[in-house]
Amino acid sequence: MQLILIPLMSGMLGWFIAWLFIKILFANWNNSLKNFIQNLPLESIVPASSSKAQFEAILPLIDEKFDQFFKQKLGEKMPMISMFIGDKTVTQLKSIFLDELQFIFPEVLNSFLNNAKDDFANNIRSKWRFILEPILLKATRKYRIIAFAIGLMWGIVTLLLIHLL
Repeated sequence: MQLILIPLMSGMLGWFIAWLFIKILFANWNNSLKNFIQNLPLESIVPASSSKAQFEAILPLIDEKFDQFFKQKLGEKMPMISMFIGDKTVTQLKSIFLDELQFIFPEVLNSFLNNAKDDFANNIRSKWRFILEPILLKATRKYRIIAFAIGLMWGIVTLLLIHLL
């Protein structure tokens, strides 16, 4: 009976260490996970050079929304102005707004990402832990099984070495 117990115990220890690693990620060790998230360089994730390409990718959507705004919503909100705005004026206004948006888009995007990063970091224990921890435990299930198998093999090897000596 004791011969089986040693490999099982070492296998369980391997599984437990892998499980404990996920749990420790969300433990409050001087806000280490929060500090790590807050120190992530967003410039490396979304470089300023790609902001222009990102803006051009969403340009058709913005153009459609501006068109809808100038032709429908502006007339509903301010009927007096809609009498003076024709298709030529709408085209000019869209062009001016799109030029300005293209100029401020990288700054707005970086501000949005920094606010989202800070919100995520500040709520990691209260809000995100209950969402991320089960996902990480499910994602690392194979690694915990592998850790159990390695621990089990280590226990068997240890048991064999004890009996050989």
